Amino acid sequence: MTSNLEACRRFLSENSAKEALQREVESVIISYADLRLKKEEFTFNDGTSKALFCLNGTIPVLYKSSTYNIPVAIFLYDNHPHKAPIVYVRPTPTMQIKANNFVDTNGLVCLPYISEWKHPGSDLVGLLAVLQVTFGERPPVFSRLPAPSQPISAAPYPSSYPQVGFYPQPAPGRIEIGSGWQMPTSANMCTMPMPQMPNYNSPFPDSVGPTPNLPNPPHGNPYDPQKTEAFPAAPFRTPETLCYPTQTPAYHTTGSLTEDQLLPSIRSAVADKIRREQQELIYQYNDELKAIGQTQSELNDGRQKLRRMIEQMKEEQKKASENLEKLERENKELDELCANLDSAGEVDVDEAVFIEYPLYRQLVSSFAKEQAIEDAMYYLREALGKGVLDLDTYLERIRRLSKDQFELRSTVLLCRQEAGLPG
Repeated sequence: MTSNLEACRRFLSENSAKEALQREVESVIISYADLRLKKEEFTFNDGTSKALFCLNGTIPVLYKSSTYNIPVAIFLYDNHPHKAPIVYVRPTPTMQIKANNFVDTNGLVCLPYISEWKHPGSDLVGLLAVLQVTFGERPPVFSRLPAPSQPISAAPYPSSYPQVGFYPQPAPGRIEIGSGWQMPTSANMCTMPMPQMPNYNSPFPDSVGPTPNLPNPPHGNPYDPQKTEAFPAAPFRTPETLCYPTQTPAYHTTGSLTEDQLLPSIRSAVADKIRREQQELIYQYNDELKAIGQTQSELNDGRQKLRRMIEQMKEEQKKASENLEKLERENKELDELCANLDSAGEVDVDEAVFIEYPLYRQLVSSFAKEQAIEDAMYYLREALGKGVLDLDTYLERIRRLSKDQFELRSTVLLCRQEAGLPG
């Protein structure tokens, strides 16, 4: 483990890994000795490729009182742990993926812990612990039956330790560079090609019933989901019916988490969760205080506006009262004038207008006569047009009226000049 950890540290230092990524990877290497760090080419959905750090190896999973090693590959982004890693189950040629709600047919693992990844509450050690529990409840792989020429009973097993699910690892102190991995191109990631994996033993029991021996696909070709009909996901046999040794396989102590290792992680996770919730509450209350302050400001503005409107309404009411009093006085005067007119009887029009000065009296009289002649000439034209008067009578009357009109207009002009009025 020490040589593996030192090699991992050298590899991270040579590749200029960030400090946060180094700390998490070192914690994983200490807790899971069967995982190795390497750099592997990863192809994304858009066709671009990038070399990513990859934790490749096996993790111990307890299934039906027996421990099995599940091969996994965890790809880490450069900005890890701020972005969730990508987790795959990498089956060996003797294994077949058993798809479920958390693992698709290509081996891509989709867990709430990954989809809800949020630093610093999420880390790789916690992710691997969740994978162990999840795979223990729903195994992601099962073994295929070997070819008839290679019966299972002929496989030798040492008496001290059963070679069940042993995952070959590189020599200590050496970091290997992967051959590449491709992201699925569809939305549900069901067409991702599976890389060619080394031939190591199956971690799970064989499926019940004979199945044809399908050759392994070449590296880079996508796994055809339609061919899985020839490999039904048969139920697992109980450990008593397997062709393995009767004793329980030895558990890798280096891959388990002790209470001393889990307790600081749990405390840190609880403290981080409390800090996150506290920060969320602070943000929430700050937003509420801002909303309350904004509402109070709007209410104050509304109060000032209402005060101005009330003052304006009072002024308008005062003006309306004054106008009403004035209107009442004028109505009273009009009523008195109407009463006086009713009591005075009929009024002669000629006597109603009395002009004291003779010049102005002559001016008014001449102007009135001139206007009367203008009206008479209008009606004569109307009568001629309607055939009431003949042409000779019309011309005679018009000639006489025109002469009188000329004299009256001349008198009006002279009177205006004498009175000093504008012409």
